[in-house]
Amino acid sequence: MGTTIELEAADGHKLSAYRAEPQGAPRGGVLVIQEIFGVNDHIRSVCDGYAQAGYLAIAPALFDRVERGVELGYDEPGIQGGIKVVSQMKPGNTLRDLQAATDALSEAGKVGVVGYCYGGTMAWVSAAKLEGIACAAGYYGGQIDKQVALSPRVPVILHFGERDHAIPMEAVDAVRKAHPDVPVHVYPAGHGFNCDARDSYDAESAKLARERTLELFAKHVG
Repeated sequence: MGTTIELEAADGHKLSAYRAEPQGAPRGGVLVIQEIFGVNDHIRSVCDGYAQAGYLAIAPALFDRVERGVELGYDEPGIQGGIKVVSQMKPGNTLRDLQAATDALSEAGKVGVVGYCYGGTMAWVSAAKLEGIACAAGYYGGQIDKQVALSPRVPVILHFGERDHAIPMEAVDAVRKAHPDVPVHVYPAGHGFNCDARDSYDAESAKLARERTLELFAKHVG
């Protein structure tokens, strides 16, 4: 369904991205922010899913600044490889790349953001810092509790798994306490529960979280 395109950030950096188009006129745009595993089959399938729901979806390859073409598996070498790349990234550059994707999506109308794992944290950051977005949904963002001082400028919902080995419930509670106006949904699942390529995939939790995210997009994007 989708194609690979090239985006250009404000500083001239060119990055690849996966773009999935809906049938007919789009209801709006969805910026899909990757996990630490790159723009892999799962992230492409997420884009395809939002395209099937009527949105133009783009997932920018944020790792291109460090290494191009990164697609990692969900095993231990993949995890360590992803952490290594993320450790070399500069937040300002990442926001430039996300902004480039947002600007490209604006042709479809309003833009919503959804991110997973690393991308879940970046969805939270995007809600405070990106220009031209209407709302954001973050899935199991492990660093959100470290960035509770940020103030979202658009409506946000957050999804966490109560059995997440990487995100203790104390961290989730810290986010709730700092932002009581932000809906924080907790599911009977572990980290990565939305990803059907992971052992931790939980179909029921993934379905409910997607429904809530689509409700957010229907209300604020189109």
